[in-house]
Amino acid sequence: MCDFTTGFQPPEMVKVRKVVVLSARSRITVRDTYLVVPLSKTAPLPPDACHHEFKPRSYHFLDPIESVWAKADMVTCVGKHRLDRVKLNGQYSRFNIRKDDLMALRKAVLHALGMQDWRQIEQSSGVTVSAST
Repeated sequence: MCDFTTGFQPPEMVKVRKVVVLSARSRITVRDTYLVVPLSKTAPLPPDACHHEFKPRSYHFLDPIESVWAKADMVTCVGKHRLDRVKLNGQYSRFNIRKDDLMALRKAVLHALGMQDWRQIEQSSGVTVSAST
């Protein structure tokens, strides 16, 4: 059992923060929900395979002085009503990350889920998993 009626509580993410949306734009199975990975300026101790570092100045919409960390071990599914665009210079905008960062982040999520070796599992079991990019 899991009690989802209380909302998020520490040590879960409990404040407004930037996220990377991993879901496709239009999900058919559960409409208006998105898989997201939260971002944080607090470095994980120690960083491991389920974290991805965005170096300072790697994106104009992230911190220019401190690294920002994607914490894939905190991946979660949220409703559309929780999401908003980033406010930058007084304007709301949507931004994309580069493909290499997206692939690294997807790999971090696989590590967080204990699925870093999914290709080996696929080959040994005969089950095929297809991934779209």
